[in-house]
Amino acid sequence: MQSTPMDRIGIYQALARCHEKLGDVKSAGQWRRKAGSAYLTLSDDAMAKDERQYLSLVEYRNAVQDLAGDPSLKEIAGEYKSVLAENWKGGPEGLTHEGLFGGVFLMGLGDHAAAARYLFDSAEAISEQATEARDPALREAARRAYELAHEAAMKSGNMQVAQVAKVRATDLAQPAP
Repeated sequence: MQSTPMDRIGIYQALARCHEKLGDVKSAGQWRRKAGSAYLTLSDDAMAKDERQYLSLVEYRNAVQDLAGDPSLKEIAGEYKSVLAENWKGGPEGLTHEGLFGGVFLMGLGDHAAAARYLFDSAEAISEQATEARDPALREAARRAYELAHEAAMKSGNMQVAQVAKVRATDLAQPAP
């Protein structure tokens, strides 16, 4: 009996979970990477493109977390960045958590220009949600995201984004109207 591509993804995920439970996160990360890559090879008949792109992103995010400090992280970071960029084409809605993680992760790798973009876009979306919901916790999250965007933009030399992020962070630090 031949396995389907979906079966293989499930096997890769199961192996990743087994390695995580055994405390071998480096091996788990490599299985997560395989699962992320396998999602991208699925046909439209097997799964809608936006769904497989997002599930691939989740697997790659888990992989880079598992591979922190491992020499293979640099290699997989490029794959993660590519999958994040593909998912981000439609904007940050529904992906703010991924943008925050991606921004901080990319800052850690020294890719401050890309980090600033994801952090700023995420901050904008979170700020809008905070305003609509009148949610102080979301307001604080937006403020912190703008601060991170400011830091990344400064390090990348993007003074325009840095200035806007700083102004918005300052505004959000004031009591809500």
